[in-house]
Amino acid sequence: MRDATGRTLVRKEDIVSGLAEMGVRKGCLVHVHSSLSAFGHVEGGADTVVDALLETVGPEGTVMVPTFNHGHARIYDIRTTPSTNGAVTEALRKRPEARRSTDPTHPYAAIGFLADRLVEGHLEAGTFSHQSPLGKLAIWGGWVLLLGAEMNSNTAAHVGEVMAHCHCLAPRGRRRKIVDALGHVVEVASGLWRDGPCLIEWEALEGYMRSRDQIEDGKIGDADIHLMRAADVVGGAFTLAQTLCPQCPTGIKREKAEE
Repeated sequence: MRDATGRTLVRKEDIVSGLAEMGVRKGCLVHVHSSLSAFGHVEGGADTVVDALLETVGPEGTVMVPTFNHGHARIYDIRTTPSTNGAVTEALRKRPEARRSTDPTHPYAAIGFLADRLVEGHLEAGTFSHQSPLGKLAIWGGWVLLLGAEMNSNTAAHVGEVMAHCHCLAPRGRRRKIVDALGHVVEVASGLWRDGPCLIEWEALEGYMRSRDQIEDGKIGDADIHLMRAADVVGGAFTLAQTLCPQCPTGIKREKAEE
């Protein structure tokens, strides 16, 4: 069905049924990367996608999304700093039942049974450590769901890279400002990123996972959908790092690192 402008019309029930066909069930723990525009025209917009996700996993399940600012926020405030990862993530973040992590550049928001446990301790754990929200989701058997997003959005790979001690990452390389629980502006440790391309991301990782049948593909409206175990993404990145990283010239942005 198409709307008056010729775009594919997608309703909540279409998303719920499409997710069910992909294997998303009640009780699932899911990390979602999304592109609202990729669906066509979603009736009700981003909130419809959030509603469909929550209905699909049920109250015993949990939906987590990235609400990153990628270092663009001069001072990160868990309550007000917007997500730069699209309309669906911002819609979930704004819900009163959402829980959000404290990380100056890459915080997550989650709703559901495990939301509090996922987001707690993020600042102390480090952005992409195995005890970060995404690392815990992988350990706890969670899924990565790409809704109209491609593999280059799949940040679970970074957990594997950090675990492999990739030489192009500095998890505590600089200082950034946040608003703490008491409302004070404080400086905290934050990560530094690489100064060039990564050999793991993204063709190599996707090829590795597809060769092992670790990615399920589907479609909702015009959006391509991909579902995979977060642990498979982490494990694939970790494994590829053993062979690809030693020959890679990419390094840390040393000019900003703390020696």
